[in-house]
Amino acid sequence: MKIVFVCGSLEPGRDGVGDYARRLAAELIHQGHQVAALALHDTYVEAELLSTQQAEQVQVPVFRIPASHSKTARFAAAQRWIDEINPDWLSLQYVAFAFQPKGLPWGLSESLARLGQGRRWHIMFHELWVGVFIDAPLKHIMWGWVQKQLIKSMVRTLRPAVMHTQTRLYQLLLGRLGFKADYLPLFANIPVTSTKKLDTNASKDNVSVIIFGTIHPDTAIAQLAKEAAELTKTKGTQFSLTTIGRCGANLEPFVKTWQDEGLSVSILGEQPAEKISEVLRNGTIGLSTTSLVVTEKSGTVAAMVEHGLPVLCIARAWWPRGVPSLEQPVGIAEYQPGALGAYLSNIESPQFTSTVPEIARVMAQALTTATK
Repeated sequence: MKIVFVCGSLEPGRDGVGDYARRLAAELIHQGHQVAALALHDTYVEAELLSTQQAEQVQVPVFRIPASHSKTARFAAAQRWIDEINPDWLSLQYVAFAFQPKGLPWGLSESLARLGQGRRWHIMFHELWVGVFIDAPLKHIMWGWVQKQLIKSMVRTLRPAVMHTQTRLYQLLLGRLGFKADYLPLFANIPVTSTKKLDTNASKDNVSVIIFGTIHPDTAIAQLAKEAAELTKTKGTQFSLTTIGRCGANLEPFVKTWQDEGLSVSILGEQPAEKISEVLRNGTIGLSTTSLVVTEKSGTVAAMVEHGLPVLCIARAWWPRGVPSLEQPVGIAEYQPGALGAYLSNIESPQFTSTVPEIARVMAQALTTATK
């Protein structure tokens, strides 16, 4: 098959969806398909850029169009490039904010329909709309309502033959709109390159806590740090916190809360993928500050799980409106205050595996079946 991934941006290491599309494209190429990627609204380039990008020793053809260019110019350039490639499928990697700064991509449906005229569409919903959670402000609820209407218009206009999403929550919400989206799990944004793992018995009294990527606010870090400090006093367990990657504006207060309990911290910052893989493989537990019901869309959480690192979610207990229950993500536990000791005693590592080839095969099979 010939497939073109349609994204907002394709700046390596700066756009999670772009990184996802690049790795998936590379694996599909490895499996014998012809795949390229298009950035329709790239904020990281100032001129059109036709090149290749590497993912796991595979070169992926890419065409990046600056967001600063007019909509007419961007889609005209995209049309010329797509017509030259003549793909069987266009795979839209949908995040509303990737195509318009306020997440309101007016007219995107009609422009995409013209772009893909005579070709089949696949949509991967990485995000849906804001205002989903119970305590969302009215502004976000209204904003989200508009985003929802744009999604409904887009699906009805493009009439995609296949739709996927990576979270059970999004699958349920799309189902309520009358749209069938199959579940396609997210793979890690960091490939497993380190297979070295420290002796787990030796690490029972030395707990290495890893946090990778953006730290969100409103977490239970203060309670967790107090419990860790208490276990140090009563059980002699030594705790260390390692932060790695671009952790964002909440890094400093997060680290200070941990240090205030007399616990050690190592701040590694941005590192090569090989170093991140090594750190993840040698941790005891990973921390997630993404709400439990949407952890499935976190590439950093997927990376921890794929590296065999159990994940403890310390995010605020947000819950979506009108959703009674959801299946708990594999390899992730929700932090319960007062239960850190019990959690560490019963901890089990997720299966050490890389899922990119499997996910690529599932997607390719879905597209192949829809073609028949």
